[in-house]
Amino acid sequence: MFLVGLAALLVAPMLAHAGGAAEDSVKLSWTAPGDDGAIGAASLYELRISATPIDASNWSSATLVPGVPAPRSAGTVQSFNVTGLTNGNTYYFAIRAEDDAGNWSGLSNVLRWDWVVDTAPPAAPGGVTVTRDPGDVHVHWSPNAEPDLAGYTVYRATSSSGPYTALNGSLLNTTDYYDSTVPSGTSQVWYEVTASDQSANQSARSGAVGVTLTTTGTATAGADWSLETGYPNPSSLSSPVTIPVVIPASGGAGGTIVITDDAGHQVRQLSLAGLSSGRQLVTWDGKNDAGRDAAPGVYRVSVMAGGARSTVRLVRVP
Repeated sequence: MFLVGLAALLVAPMLAHAGGAAEDSVKLSWTAPGDDGAIGAASLYELRISATPIDASNWSSATLVPGVPAPRSAGTVQSFNVTGLTNGNTYYFAIRAEDDAGNWSGLSNVLRWDWVVDTAPPAAPGGVTVTRDPGDVHVHWSPNAEPDLAGYTVYRATSSSGPYTALNGSLLNTTDYYDSTVPSGTSQVWYEVTASDQSANQSARSGAVGVTLTTTGTATAGADWSLETGYPNPSSLSSPVTIPVVIPASGGAGGTIVITDDAGHQVRQLSLAGLSSGRQLVTWDGKNDAGRDAAPGVYRVSVMAGGARSTVRLVRVP
């Protein structure tokens, strides 16, 4: 497969699979370009079909396919069912996009559909590493190279031999996963990762990689001070976050919640002075110390009192 991009647009390789297709149809998938390189969204798609290979010289004579969805944000995987085909005939497809200034991209890769269903799974992900972060466990792996890759699934077990349970409901499109749901009291955890393609073929699992948790649960507890993961999590910028904090018998004198961004910069500090002992609910309104809304991203929430520190992870989305 190859890709030609012109002007400011970029059309990623288009792929086909027969998952969910009827006998007279095929499902095409492609990655949305941007309006300006990899930024924004294009304005319009043209999808064309032909009985012979499509190129720039015969593009206009290929048949225009109606009903193609509007472009979405750059990098989004889009799909469309083309119906009314004759099973056994060979078809060729290509797509291009137009930006808001009327510039057209070059052709995508030209797809040949001959009714051969893709049953080959991706390779098992490699390079899996597992590290214990404050408040969660970070699982990382090397990206797969398959052009029709759809995403990844992370599995966890409390024994290297399993059983393993899938942690993410929908496929991940990154090579990082932060597990903040390790059951309290767990001393060791193991992880495996699989890859799936656009035809719903799933790879074999990666080798199991484990990590020892030297603390109880997913938070680093000290002197009975501890945090529970805030909720909702993820949370929208328009929503406050409730942060449960457990305060020891001495009360909240001198206790502080510090919220930092993923780079370690302090965003907000909340005093716990005056709170009684036990489980208390503290609200973060989503603003920084200057009173402005914090940006979307990953945040670390730490409660600190004397030498004690407990940390959990929050995610804020637009």
